[in-house]
Amino acid sequence: MLPDVKLQQLRYFVLVADLKSYHAAAERASRTQPAISLAIRELEHKLGEALFERGNKAELTPFGEQCYPQAKALLEHYTRAVDQMSMAAERRTGQVALACVPSFASQILPTILQSFASAHPNVRISVEDDTAEHVHQRVLHRHVDFGVASMWNLDPNLSFEPLIKDPMGLVCRRDHPLAQIERPLDWTDLQGETLITNGTVRLLDGTPARSVMEHAHLSVSNMISLLALLRAGIGVTALPRLAVDEQDPDLCFITLAEPRVERGIGLLAPKRHSLSPAARALYEATRAHAAALEPATPAGSDSNWAATH
Repeated sequence: MLPDVKLQQLRYFVLVADLKSYHAAAERASRTQPAISLAIRELEHKLGEALFERGNKAELTPFGEQCYPQAKALLEHYTRAVDQMSMAAERRTGQVALACVPSFASQILPTILQSFASAHPNVRISVEDDTAEHVHQRVLHRHVDFGVASMWNLDPNLSFEPLIKDPMGLVCRRDHPLAQIERPLDWTDLQGETLITNGTVRLLDGTPARSVMEHAHLSVSNMISLLALLRAGIGVTALPRLAVDEQDPDLCFITLAEPRVERGIGLLAPKRHSLSPAARALYEATRAHAAALEPATPAGSDSNWAATH
């Protein structure tokens, strides 16, 4: 059975050995000399051998010389370990894995990460952009810490905290005839156009707008390919506003009314597992930034908002 050696006893042993004085060690540790001596005698008793030669000088015995480097290394390892744990708890170190839909990743996330990285320079961040369905799966199977996406489907193992509402609208070339119309557009204006459907069209389910997109000529799931077709003037599509940069020189976004369709984007996290301090810090930073952009619907206040948009 291992002897019950206390960390403080090892500290005093190493301190006396380094300073070669019980008196100096007592002053450095802000303890009395008898307290230091008692702790070392208890340590010697538990180990079964003397660590210091008997006499006035704090001279190590051969056994003490054998124990000193091991005790020193143990204390240094302990200090490093506690320091690393402290830094992790204070969000000064750690790593975070985040998954989010491409539109949020390109339009909003860069500003969040720039601020977060400045405040937490030693936190490593990994970002994956994917469809809402795959973001859900990545969070559900704990391949990432949390995600940012629309609510793909209700899952009892995931929490969804609303962030922003992203309206659906027409995306086309800036020189397209629809972009030249000065009056507000609605979904019926898309009839007769060369329509390109995409993954976000599922947001139209249950609305009159869905019947318009059912007559799409093309279906493209990859966003890069979709935008390339639009720039080539091959057709038009319906996308959330965040999917297209407002400064895009070729494409424009036009909000469509009658009916107004919105995508709810929120934070996804495992319900039964806590986030690490670093992940929690980025989660809260994302929530705070989104709140400054648009007042979010409080989590749980509108269950249909998360499920249907």
